[in-house]
Amino acid sequence: MKITKISVKKLFGVFDHDIPLNEGGITIVIGENGLGKTVLLEATTAFFAGNFRFFQDLEFEQLNFQFEDQVWEVSKSQSTERLSILVARQFLSKSLKTKPEKIAEIDIGEKRSQVSRFEYLREMQLLERLNATNAISEQRMLDYRRAALHASMFDEDIFRPAKSRELPSWFKEAKKRISIRLIETQRIITAKERGGEAYINRVTKSAKELSELIAATDKTASQTATELDGTYPNRLVGKLRQGSADSFEELNAALSELDDRRKKLSSLGLLEGTSDADILRIDDGQHDLSSALKLYIDDSHKKLAPYGAIASKLELFKGIVNRRFKHKALEFDKKSGFVFRSTVKRDASGKFETIPPMKLSSGEQNELILFYELIFKSSEGDMIFIDEPEVSLHISWQNKFIDDLKEISSINRVSIVIATHSPDIIGENWDLKVELKGVE
Repeated sequence: MKITKISVKKLFGVFDHDIPLNEGGITIVIGENGLGKTVLLEATTAFFAGNFRFFQDLEFEQLNFQFEDQVWEVSKSQSTERLSILVARQFLSKSLKTKPEKIAEIDIGEKRSQVSRFEYLREMQLLERLNATNAISEQRMLDYRRAALHASMFDEDIFRPAKSRELPSWFKEAKKRISIRLIETQRIITAKERGGEAYINRVTKSAKELSELIAATDKTASQTATELDGTYPNRLVGKLRQGSADSFEELNAALSELDDRRKKLSSLGLLEGTSDADILRIDDGQHDLSSALKLYIDDSHKKLAPYGAIASKLELFKGIVNRRFKHKALEFDKKSGFVFRSTVKRDASGKFETIPPMKLSSGEQNELILFYELIFKSSEGDMIFIDEPEVSLHISWQNKFIDDLKEISSINRVSIVIATHSPDIIGENWDLKVELKGVE
């Protein structure tokens, strides 16, 4: 299912907004501060994630999600002790509106004094920025980090889902086909899942995830190679008996193609440097090799096939990052995930220096995380919300942003909605914008 429009009535008790989503895959939402751009992204994400507690304190009359053939209407009713979230489904083709069905009940408890994890992360982002400019003392940073280790600092109940009734079958089935994710303004730090410090740098986390993804791909490729090698002798005998219809020119061209494919994977850090093109060329006097060579080429391509998807993403990621970052280059490493090397400064041994990801500027870290999320953590059909992509970005980077999104959207086939204040982000793409307006 694909959402075609998001609407809200009386947001904050005041605003009515309609956000039609562009068919081309990218929608730019603009508007003055306080109109609810971010809240609409957060509310949509929360609803489809089943985080109904988000709506406990949100003032609105109705939130609508329009699909190709139906509309979901979300509203809430409140008693003195409980809050009920109601959902109604409307079929446009039959002009039939179903009876509202209750999907969750939320306890309305006393106001809690503890800070939420979300509030903590935002505070940490501010402190990190101040610390980078020596605007706060190291002692304050240390005190805050120590305090974060205390479990009572967090109101864990905030992260528990609302008490849900048995969801309507149509709702459960439809939700399985809708994937929505929000990339928040605060991108650099994130909460750890369990134990240890309460936060972790997301660049470090992304590098670790990429290393694990490459390792999983290696494992699949190894299994494929083992299966092929185990049956190779019998298949070779069969191939020799059958003979090959390929000409020597075709086989040599196929060897060159295989060599190019291996070089590309090697440049992305997925394979050790190997080459066959120079040592396995054949001529007209080697008829007995053609069948064996054909089988070798076919098997080699099958062994490399598991790297296809990740290689395309690595190439796209590397191209976008290296077009933007100055005086440093992104490389991939199976152990580290990704590393950066200076293009101007060398170490004592004469090699270009390695730059730890934590040494990247805040703008570079924001961009790295944002494009990593878009490229490696999105699947076809996903809807990705991005809040204020212009954070910490130079104007020249903002000018390139939509073009990069178009490239990612065309490859990953995702829909992207961004909320921004920056005309430099929009550039010449005013046909993609939807403007939210206040009360005149």
